[in-house]
Amino acid sequence: MLIKSIESLDKGLNVFWSDDSLSCYPWFWLRDHSESKEDLHPDTKQRQIDSFSEPLNNTVKDIWLDVSSESIFIKWSDQSESSLSFKLLQTMSVPSLPQSYILNLTNVWNSSNEIKEFPEITYQELMSDGGIKTWLNHIQRVGFALVTETPETPEATKELMERMAYIRNSIFGGFSVWDNKLENPDDTAFTSLAIEPHTDGTYVHDAPGLQTLHCIKRDSVGGENQLIDGLAIAEKMRQDYPDAFNILCNVNIPGRYIKPNTYLEAHRPLFRVNDNSEVIQVSFNNHDRAPFRLENELMVKFYDAYKIFHNLANDSSRQFEFMLDPGKVLTFDNWRLLHARSSLTGYRQLCGGYHNREDFESKLRSI
Repeated sequence: MLIKSIESLDKGLNVFWSDDSLSCYPWFWLRDHSESKEDLHPDTKQRQIDSFSEPLNNTVKDIWLDVSSESIFIKWSDQSESSLSFKLLQTMSVPSLPQSYILNLTNVWNSSNEIKEFPEITYQELMSDGGIKTWLNHIQRVGFALVTETPETPEATKELMERMAYIRNSIFGGFSVWDNKLENPDDTAFTSLAIEPHTDGTYVHDAPGLQTLHCIKRDSVGGENQLIDGLAIAEKMRQDYPDAFNILCNVNIPGRYIKPNTYLEAHRPLFRVNDNSEVIQVSFNNHDRAPFRLENELMVKFYDAYKIFHNLANDSSRQFEFMLDPGKVLTFDNWRLLHARSSLTGYRQLCGGYHNREDFESKLRSI
């Protein structure tokens, strides 16, 4: 969108856009957001101007539009010069409170039948030019993606993961290989037991953003994986159980992980929302929920709300179930989807790891 004209006022600059809308920017804001190479480093994109150590003289000496560069230039009375691109001004044309990344409400699914375009891509497609965009868009759209025809090795799986970003370290290490026959397992995931729907990392302040799993060896019966769209449950509760939804937005639930020499604990609500009440994270793990006590009346209401979520997550009609066979790699959004697993008999070996949420979002912005 182009700028048709500008108008200087005492309080700031009026900008008239080609769609006949109007934006007014305060003078101090314009100077603070200057994109000139003196004010904004051209390589790091970090602010160089110091807007607060000394009073800035915001008296305007001259101002003009440069259509060829699609920028506005302002010369101040102290002879300094600011420039602001049409693009920046358009992006900031409407004042709003900064909000966290919002989960994808347009493609929530209450059952696997509601997934219109199945999120699947071959390993060869992913590793080719442009494949990463398809892969990440699948995850952003429905919360997960399956990569088929993957070489059944840890090396290929690690290389696949590093197409997105570096692999996050955790108490379980970075990229890991494990099986269900460990003598002293650190977690139920390393056993043959069934695992109820949950998200990982409720006991850390920054829960992993994404998880990747690849079963590279399998000689077992059972062990089916289930995925559940926590965002769809959130929206159902918002509509059908608003009081319970609000409780799960406001009660900080403690999660904990206890092992010798390790005691991790973090507190956050089951539904973390932004200022517009939009859900930005679902966090649920009944296995790792730590003891806490509210006032009796609120405690009962919390249990009622938590039970509604628990029962919806465990409703088999909401679960997408599949077998994670060798050659099939699953990557899912741990801030949106719950995952679970049936019990199994026999042997299987897996590999995988975590990605940080910000690295996923960064790659989405840059591809």
